[in-house]
Amino acid sequence: MPPEALNAKTPVAPLDLTRDLPCPILGLFGNDDSSPTPAQVDQHEAELKKHGKTYEFHRYDGAGHGFFYYHAAMYRQAQAVDGWAKVWAFLEKYLSS
Repeated sequence: MPPEALNAKTPVAPLDLTRDLPCPILGLFGNDDSSPTPAQVDQHEAELKKHGKTYEFHRYDGAGHGFFYYHAAMYRQAQAVDGWAKVWAFLEKYLSS
């Protein structure tokens, strides 16, 4: 987030909170998304690496924001099905006993 985007409701850029993340992070991103853009995803990933955080990022070509929304035009079935598989695998990996 550029400084001009910060305000009373968002006084700190989310990226600046990375250092204190206490749990594994899963990110599923469409490469056609404009929020976050692929460059912003790269920036976030670099910050996660810098702080030694546990994370998994998966990116999907041909998908934008909301590609999981099965009831909307932005839905991308193949990417969403793969994304759900990634969600379940991530939860199994980090929440199973």
